Parts: sequence; structure tokens; C-alpha cells
Amino acid sequence: MPIRPLLTQANYVTKAPKPEIPKNPLASVYSADDQKDSGIVYDRKPFKLTLEEGKTYHWCLCGRSKSQPLCDGTHKDVFLKITQRPIRFTVDKTKEYWLCNCKQTKNRPFCDGTHKQKEIQEATTIKV
Repeated sequence: MPIRPLLTQANYVTKAPKPEIPKNPLASVYSADDQKDSGIVYDRKPFKLTLEEGKTYHWCLCGRSKSQPLCDGTHKDVFLKITQRPIRFTVDKTKEYWLCNCKQTKNRPFCDGTHKQKEIQEATTIKV
């Protein structure tokens, strides 16, 4: 459904409020969230996924999982020499969330719009 501008009483057109970017409640519990480097760019756009409250998920940070945006254990292959580990996370409310697929977000695992940057859009390591 297209986003339509809101009309105020004075008939001025304003933008709809930006959606709230969720936080990972488990970020302070698991050290994988403190990893300095990010994985390869998997895709140039985020992935919409319905997540359940209270369930723990593992978001792929390395960008090589075959079940994107979630981890399938590919990072454990010793021959690939992958240093990134998945980010464990949960959500406070069951609903649809946008998960980062460029793997460069500062709000792991949720999309923060980083994929819109020129260097991400021009990345040559895309896996798709």
C-alpha cells in the first residue's frame, strides 16, 4: 500500500512519522554483538520477516548463510575462515520487522537504512 502524505488542519502536507527502529534486548547479554567488523554485503535492501515475541533468533552477520537473513551455520566451515558470528536476538512484540540484509547496520540485526549509502549500493560482493 503506498504511503500517503498526511493533511493537517491548515491543509499542509507533512510526511508520515518514521517507523520506530527496534532494539535488540539481548545485545548486552551476548558478546557477538560487540564484533567490530561486518560481513559481506548480501543484498542491497532489507528483508521483512514476522518474528514472534520471546523466541530467540540468530541473524547472519557474515553474509554467507543460505537461509538469509538468519544464520544456517555456514560461518562454522573452517575452510571459509569466517570470523563473524551470528547475532542472537529476540523481539518484545510479535509483528513484522525489517532485518538488515546488507550486513552493515549499526543496529544489528535491524535495518537502520545503511543500505541506502552509495558504497553499499555500489558494492561488488553481492551474493544474490
